[in-house]
Amino acid sequence: MSAAFGTAGTELPVMVDPAELRTVARRLPTGVTVVTAGRGAAVHGMTVNSFTTVSLAPALVSFSVRAGARVLGLVGDGGGFVVSLLSAEQAGLARRFADPDRLTGAAGFADVDLLDEATAGGVALAGAVGYFVCETERFVRAGDHVVVLGSVLRCATLRDTPPLLFEGGGFHALGAAVPG
Repeated sequence: MSAAFGTAGTELPVMVDPAELRTVARRLPTGVTVVTAGRGAAVHGMTVNSFTTVSLAPALVSFSVRAGARVLGLVGDGGGFVVSLLSAEQAGLARRFADPDRLTGAAGFADVDLLDEATAGGVALAGAVGYFVCETERFVRAGDHVVVLGSVLRCATLRDTPPLLFEGGGFHALGAAVPG
């Protein structure tokens, strides 16, 4: 963290304009996922683009969401979650699960194709590139967000198709690889 010094020689944090931070950060392409938690009437899902693998041994992943997000209670109460890595054809699902006015519970999944993946932690979305079934390890408060760390219990690749990316405020498909 950068610092400036006040008139009395005390260190003061340099404040970054949140709008500028968002403008710069949105230029970084990220994968798009839907994180789900709960089952049956209590299931909930939300679009997350902060998902990342943390460690291969042990297998750990993380994502962050705004403190107070509905999914956090279910991730904690149910002890787990499922992350579906969306395919380029699933931008509609990404928008749906990012909508703050979406239906909650089972009604929010009424016409969504789900995998028959038996887990108490959530549901996997059919048509995704792949998914991760995770057990919640811990929550870490980070500013106005909470980082969720999870152990990967199972994961699978479902399709060999380009993933959905988010960059510059819009959705994109992964293009051709850049030569080495």
